[in-house]
Amino acid sequence: MFKNEVQKIKATNTQLINDDGTIKKSQVAVYARVSTMKELQKSSFELQVSTYHKEVTSNPLWEFAGVFADYGKSGTNVTHRKEFNKMMELARLGRIDIILTKSISRFTRDTVSGLKSIHELRDLGVEVKFEKENISTNDTAFDFFLSVYSSVAEEESRINSSNVLWSYKKKMNNGGNTTTRLYGYTFDKDGNFIIDEVQASAVRLIFKLYLEGKSLKEIINSLFDKGYKTLNGSDYFSIGAINKILRNEKYAGDMLLQKTTVTKIGTRNSAPNKTKPMFYVTDNHDPIISKQVYKDVQAIIKSRSTKYYKDPSRKVLTEYANYVYSLIGQKFYKTKTNHRNTKNEIKLLEVIDNNRNRILDAKNIYYRQIDMTLENAANEIVKSIKTVKFDIENELEYKVNNAGIIIEIEKQTKEISTLNSDLATIKTSDITSDAQKQLKNNLNQKLNDANDQLLKLNYQMLMRYTYEKNIPLLMSKLRQLKNKEDVDLKEIFNLIIAKDRDDLFLCIHLSNRNIDEINLSDELNNKPILSGTFNFIQTRLNVDVKWQIIII
Repeated sequence: MFKNEVQKIKATNTQLINDDGTIKKSQVAVYARVSTMKELQKSSFELQVSTYHKEVTSNPLWEFAGVFADYGKSGTNVTHRKEFNKMMELARLGRIDIILTKSISRFTRDTVSGLKSIHELRDLGVEVKFEKENISTNDTAFDFFLSVYSSVAEEESRINSSNVLWSYKKKMNNGGNTTTRLYGYTFDKDGNFIIDEVQASAVRLIFKLYLEGKSLKEIINSLFDKGYKTLNGSDYFSIGAINKILRNEKYAGDMLLQKTTVTKIGTRNSAPNKTKPMFYVTDNHDPIISKQVYKDVQAIIKSRSTKYYKDPSRKVLTEYANYVYSLIGQKFYKTKTNHRNTKNEIKLLEVIDNNRNRILDAKNIYYRQIDMTLENAANEIVKSIKTVKFDIENELEYKVNNAGIIIEIEKQTKEISTLNSDLATIKTSDITSDAQKQLKNNLNQKLNDANDQLLKLNYQMLMRYTYEKNIPLLMSKLRQLKNKEDVDLKEIFNLIIAKDRDDLFLCIHLSNRNIDEINLSDELNNKPILSGTFNFIQTRLNVDVKWQIIII
């Protein structure tokens, strides 16, 4: 009698199979970039993102890993694309297998950095699929295709920039006008200067008051008292605007061309021109002020700048500027230094208005208080690292239930199903063909409206209540912090909302919304995941500071 011997043969490729034998789903992310907010409003950005999300979630072998959207960022350089860099970081953590994007031009137009990113993604085992070109980074001919495509796009950008520069240079050589907008003047179709008498009277007053020794703030108040408006229709001129007017030779009828120059072709970065010739055109147009008045003003500006000279090589520490948002002032705090260059030098934050006046109701906050707040919050969140993810998921569930968005989506989905059923029954009804046509048109209109509404709800759910991509990044930072690694706490607490000096909300940004789109006042209703207090003493100030960590 034979004895059966059974030998287990292991699968040759276990990468696609989980330990329990189920198929492992690919983690699929979406990357989108729009160059301007205008494009974002006009285009089908919501449709694009929602369509990709539907494509991912309807594929049984895929799992959604998040949407990454950069607004108003050029494709010629990846350095300033925060969401792109966040996507790369998530890929390095092994949380992305596939990236879907509209086209290569949306992904990159810089051959060097573009190829570098794509090569790194491929080394990480991440595939990038480009919809428009119908090509993937896994295709054997992709490297050649990308190098040709990106080179053409980069050369096109360089040629376009060069053509613009050439036309400007030719115009400047001929003494032509390159200005299209200037307070005190309008321009005809040929670019000729035409004095706007109302604005010109404001310009004359600015120069007159400055010669009389008035400060810039006093000039601004005088303009307001006399009812003068800015070029954009605002009631108050800014100090920067007054400074530019006082320094502009065009008000004396002359014109200095090529004051600034582009630092690199293909970018919009400009700097004061120190390497190229300038062109000074005398008596180019009708002046608003005399040349002598302009000359006298420049002499005063020079004497004042010498008196209040600041060493440009000495950098001022501003790490918390534009980081703490004041609910009272509805602006971000700016850095202020007291007792500069002395042993008592101290840095603090203040809220200033457009004319550099301090908003007194928004009390100053010392840098050391922010340091202590971040340290306190970081210590507490590291202590709770085992439950942080659970707490965040609970807070998200609370948010979603409170918003009722899932119920709205289900309601809208049910309505669409009912409308489709009604459309299907029209053909079998006994009504006339004209009546059928009319009823069909009405139902189709309702169906289109319902689909549009569902699209908006899904987009809102995706952008506001979907945290998949950012939770792993947060947990990675917290583990680094726990292991005593060097971590910038501002990468964990992305901004602070100050309800008052002693009432601070530390925000962890996990949603897919751009921070600029978030109404920060509304976020204070969010349930905190951690909170605490500490006593802060600075000279005569003694306050108990309350802090809370919220998810936005």
